[in-house]
Amino acid sequence: MGTTPAVEMDFRKRPKAARDVQRTALLPAANSGGWLSRLAARTLLTLTDSPWWRFLVVILAIACVAYADNKVEGVSLGYLYILPLSFSAILLSPRATYAFVGICIFFHDLFGPPIHHVFGRVLHNLSALTGFIFVVVILQRFVAQRNALNELTLRQRDELLKEVELAAEVQRLFLPNSDPETSAFEIAGTMHPARVVGGDYYDYIARPDGSLRLVIADVSGKGVAAALLMSATAAAVQLETNEPRKLCEVAKHLNSELYALQDDGRFVTVLLGELDPRSRRLKYINCGHNPALLLRREGGEVAWLNASCTPVGLAPDLNCSLDETVLAAGDIMVWYTDGLSDASDKEGREFGTKRILDVVQLHSSRTAREICDQLTRAVADFTQRDSLDDDLTVMVVKLKEDPESLYFPTFSD
Repeated sequence: MGTTPAVEMDFRKRPKAARDVQRTALLPAANSGGWLSRLAARTLLTLTDSPWWRFLVVILAIACVAYADNKVEGVSLGYLYILPLSFSAILLSPRATYAFVGICIFFHDLFGPPIHHVFGRVLHNLSALTGFIFVVVILQRFVAQRNALNELTLRQRDELLKEVELAAEVQRLFLPNSDPETSAFEIAGTMHPARVVGGDYYDYIARPDGSLRLVIADVSGKGVAAALLMSATAAAVQLETNEPRKLCEVAKHLNSELYALQDDGRFVTVLLGELDPRSRRLKYINCGHNPALLLRREGGEVAWLNASCTPVGLAPDLNCSLDETVLAAGDIMVWYTDGLSDASDKEGREFGTKRILDVVQLHSSRTAREICDQLTRAVADFTQRDSLDDDLTVMVVKLKEDPESLYFPTFSD
């Protein structure tokens, strides 16, 4: 989707990095203490990761019960062996658990109250054995059912993830495979969904008259429902662009089609523009979308392409107005969704349009692709979170310094 591999890896591996930080938090004394603290911390991690800690827990529990049973005179505490046997039934294999049953019976007979009659002693141990095995069997059956349910849940989850991933592959077909090559403009874009599939969409579509239509859209909500409406939006935009219609007519047709598709109150914010490489003129319609940033090279003037009408699909009729501006060499436009401006850090502070402007001004001498990647990096560094709150899409347009002198057909609206 246009993002360089380094930025994509940096953005997608942040959840793993966050998990590594959480794992390192188990060693608070390792950084501040000496070798003894580091050794203790590493030992703790080793025991936690090793399966032998389960045996250790059961053995220690049996030892504690046996010690208490030995110290208390005249009263049998054999029923307390149920506790370590319950741990064993849940944590260990059936073979190991039945071995521990035998050990518990031995300690129960050794440390329990003395019974001088052989028949009474056998009956005492047999009743304990029956009770222990009954508890172990019930818990093992419960654990088996739980494990079977977990396996079924995991299998269904994997199947669902495969289907969602297939849907994500289909969704990516609507997005540009690479940045377009034009004689007058540099254009770069990227989209990062908050989940496997997302509700953002962007595209650049060449027109027969030599102009280039740009679109960026954001479906309300996220997830599968938003992704389905996004796919419908992308298909409708591409179909409308192939027709010889003005931008206002495209927006109205798009509104009618999307309004007829859904009835749950969802809507789509759209910023639709048309670039003329010959005259460097941009005509655009902002249907409730985030105001795009326009940074002029001369004087560093900043302008925002604000919304002029309501989002599409919200009402049966759409009354919109066409705006236009002329770009100069070195001017930079940044079109984005609210996943960029509204991205928040752990303290709840939003990235905001001020930081977007600061990043663009700092890297204004770079290419459109580099500016796009820097914005993505800046958001990832700012949030430092495991996941995105919302789908994030950025599209950067920069007018070349010395565009080639080529012939373009007459630009008409």
